[in-house]
Amino acid sequence: MSKRASLFGARGPKLVEDEDTAAATAEVSAASAPGLPASPVPAAEPEAKRKYPVAKTREGKRVATVYLEPEALRQLKRIGFDEETTVQELLVEGINAVFEKRGLSRIA
Repeated sequence: MSKRASLFGARGPKLVEDEDTAAATAEVSAASAPGLPASPVPAAEPEAKRKYPVAKTREGKRVATVYLEPEALRQLKRIGFDEETTVQELLVEGINAVFEKRGLSRIA
């Protein structure tokens, strides 16, 4: 009976890379080849390091997390269902209400 291949050593499917990431990967591969001098790799932008697609609606935005009681989340989802909107839109509406109450611009 032959030994089964390790799950941890197996490579997953190749991810699609953008042009900047592909160029950086090529430079690293060339630099790590035996017999070639190592060249410094320029620092890439944080967005260039991503190997997964980002929705256009999320570009340039940051994540804010909130922990809610189960009943509060249920109510929020119920409001979203009744008003045919998303929890995301309701949360942005709430954050803008907090800004407005404190005399700040509604920018969320």
